[in-house]
Amino acid sequence: MKTGILAVVVFWLSIVGISFWWNLTDEKKEHEQLAFETARAFFQQIVITRAWNSSHVGVYVPVTASVRPNPYLDDPLRDVVTDKGVKLTKINPAYMTRQISEITTRYNGIQFHITSRNPIRPENAPAEWEKKWLKSFEEGAVEKGEFYTKGSDHSFRYMGPLTVEESCLKCHEKQSYTLGQVRGGISIIFPYLAEERNTAMVLGHGIIAIAGVIFTLIGGTLLERKRTQLVQTNKSLEKGIEEREQLITQLQDANNQIKTLTGIIPICMYCKEIRDDKGYWNRLEKFIGENSTAEFSHGICPKCMKERHPDIDLEG
Repeated sequence: MKTGILAVVVFWLSIVGISFWWNLTDEKKEHEQLAFETARAFFQQIVITRAWNSSHVGVYVPVTASVRPNPYLDDPLRDVVTDKGVKLTKINPAYMTRQISEITTRYNGIQFHITSRNPIRPENAPAEWEKKWLKSFEEGAVEKGEFYTKGSDHSFRYMGPLTVEESCLKCHEKQSYTLGQVRGGISIIFPYLAEERNTAMVLGHGIIAIAGVIFTLIGGTLLERKRTQLVQTNKSLEKGIEEREQLITQLQDANNQIKTLTGIIPICMYCKEIRDDKGYWNRLEKFIGENSTAEFSHGICPKCMKERHPDIDLEG
């Protein structure tokens, strides 16, 4: 019975384990799909914003303590002064992307990083994982993304390629780029709580597994007790039957030993033989021996002795 309970527990845990693995795999696919869609939306928004900036050949903004002229922008019209004496500096797509990244990082933790394997600005140099993805873009990949954990932070990082367009050559013509060539990429990192969602799934399946095991153990224990009671009852019945059979055997033996002669017995008036139930005539001692427990021992009475052996003197 214990082996059966163990088998049921193992079977139940296997079912729950398969269910957990199936749901976890499906959940990961959904998380990954959602993360990619979110990252693509951010990437496309940045690309569109950069395209707008590029279509205006950069935009001018007032010079402030937080917005300084871009030292890496080689443009004679980078800095201008209005008729009213307001100093303006040109913001190109790359500089604009950095500023947007600073704002999004401060407000919701989303980071944008424009990078290249041949950057003009040293701070735009790629990290190791960005280098691998930039190389994959040159080999034909269209996007890359993955979940990763840094300390206690769970995030998703994504990168899409940037190809050379006509408007790009104004700033990057010195780097010998050609139209359509992959010149870099934009990476996006944003917080993602997929692990916390998976924790709820683990907890739910754990509760189901434990509840099933407890139910199986309780049910198996009750069944074991019932089975033990039935076995004991069955043994008692078998013992009772055995005792009754022994009693019947004893009664039959006693009945076989107790034999009495009753009724009218047909006996020959001359030879004294007795007729049995089958019509055969038997000697008296044989008939009585077969129909009673009496036994005969043969001897000669004094009368018969005188008649049969007159030559023997019993008195002398």
